[in-house]
Amino acid sequence: MIKLKKKIIISLMGVDGSGKTTLAKKLFKIFKGSKYLHLKPYILFQDRRTVIKKPHQQKKSSFLLSFFRLLSWLISYKIFFNYNRSKKIYIFDRYAHDILVDPLRYRHNLSYDLTRIILNFFPKPDLWIFLNPSLKIIESRKHELSSTESKRQIRDYILFFKNQKNVLVLNTNVNKKKLVKQIIKIINKSVK
Repeated sequence: MIKLKKKIIISLMGVDGSGKTTLAKKLFKIFKGSKYLHLKPYILFQDRRTVIKKPHQQKKSSFLLSFFRLLSWLISYKIFFNYNRSKKIYIFDRYAHDILVDPLRYRHNLSYDLTRIILNFFPKPDLWIFLNPSLKIIESRKHELSSTESKRQIRDYILFFKNQKNVLVLNTNVNKKKLVKQIIKIINKSVK
């Protein structure tokens, strides 16, 4: 087992069908005592979200509701990481910054620039993992998004990750065991 000197935040991001949940759950099983989270920490309430079958057929929220939702996420992240002193690995299946690439999924109605400014106050992951399989693989796994929307999101993720540090881009077309070994190797380096 790895001895941690600090907490490590790992964020898995990519379009629907890229393998985020599968890989996050594998990592969660490997790293004993790690914590698996979807999108954000839940402080006062348990994670009661439901699967939204057609996320892009929702209507956007009002500006005010979108603003307060993002602000509540910021408070959740800050409280969780400022008061949680555990030296653990936190594995996120999606992260708050996902809202920049797929605002409609979250019914988000703030401008890109304002959203980006607010997201600057969020804790940054120690390791961003961008899962980027072929469009053919994505479409064989999930049917929530059109090909056009999946392509747009892939392009936007690529642009987003150009400006981030500590990014690992993985093609999830390859064997999951190889992917997990690659991630473990990087985590082992970061804890030494």
